Amino acid sequence: MQFLLNISTHKSDLLIAGPEWADARALLQRTGFNGYELYPVEGYDFNSIPSEIIGGIHLRFFVMLRQIWQNDREGLLRMFGNEENVMAYYGGMDREAVLSCYRSQFELAAHFRVPYVVFHPVHYELDYVFNWKPPWDWRETVDLSAEIINEAVRGTSYEGMILFENLWWPGNFRLDSVAEIDRLFSKVSWPKCGIVLDTGHILNRNPELQSEEEAITYLLQSVEGLGDYRQLIKAVHLNKSLSGAAVKAGMQMKDPFAGETDFWKRFSVAFRHVRDIDRHEPFSEYLIGDLFDLIDPETVVFELAYSSLEEWTEKIECQQHALNRFFINNQEERVD
Repeated sequence: MQFLLNISTHKSDLLIAGPEWADARALLQRTGFNGYELYPVEGYDFNSIPSEIIGGIHLRFFVMLRQIWQNDREGLLRMFGNEENVMAYYGGMDREAVLSCYRSQFELAAHFRVPYVVFHPVHYELDYVFNWKPPWDWRETVDLSAEIINEAVRGTSYEGMILFENLWWPGNFRLDSVAEIDRLFSKVSWPKCGIVLDTGHILNRNPELQSEEEAITYLLQSVEGLGDYRQLIKAVHLNKSLSGAAVKAGMQMKDPFAGETDFWKRFSVAFRHVRDIDRHEPFSEYLIGDLFDLIDPETVVFELAYSSLEEWTEKIECQQHALNRFFINNQEERVD
């Protein structure tokens, strides 16, 4: 297994990465990690990133995709309020904006020669972020996602794997059953597909979890339920999320947006709620190591939330300690 950390080209992350990514390099040396899974934000000179430290690319997470993909102008205006907001969010008014973004990111992945990219098979809208009651099911989302990927990879020079990441919202790719995997993989034309298992997203499905031990037990049961399909898990986003109280509180709110109609204000409210749910905290219990007795991924990404190098380092070391036996092996491999 190779071990990666998550990083983006958001301004706050770039400050932590340091000039010429020197601090990012030093963090790898200090912690024994192999590199970074990069979330590329447009408007940055990616040539300035040392290519040898990038081990994977996380494609743009648009969240809302159906209306723009179907060139549904009326639907877009209902959601966003005006054309300016649509343009600001997607960079255009039709599906070409989405395709242009994904195609450029596939070329970036080819530039860095990464073995995989991550894609969320998702469509969700602000109206359902709190109540989890979308008027569509996962089949529609899977079919939509397959259409987008099939078009985005047309003519790409990228040759690696496309890994599909699970989310927690109903009506999306949640890994509730292997039927989701069967349908998605049967419709995607790319020959090298797999799954990236986000452990926090699995835990977010169950708001009754109270402790880390309960959470890990639920996670292990969920993965065991995939049977032989576990072999398709090529990467893991390893993080913990115990946020049942936030989920339940959101579901009980009659008007979570307090009558607000402005798209960006509504988006900000929804974004804060999502961050309250998806905590990206480190595991601390040794029991999490049992996950890797069930699966043998090629890559494990410590996908953690952080606002400073000090906080990030503490969280890395906490989760690293929980997986100590794997890191001893990893360090030996690096020496060899």
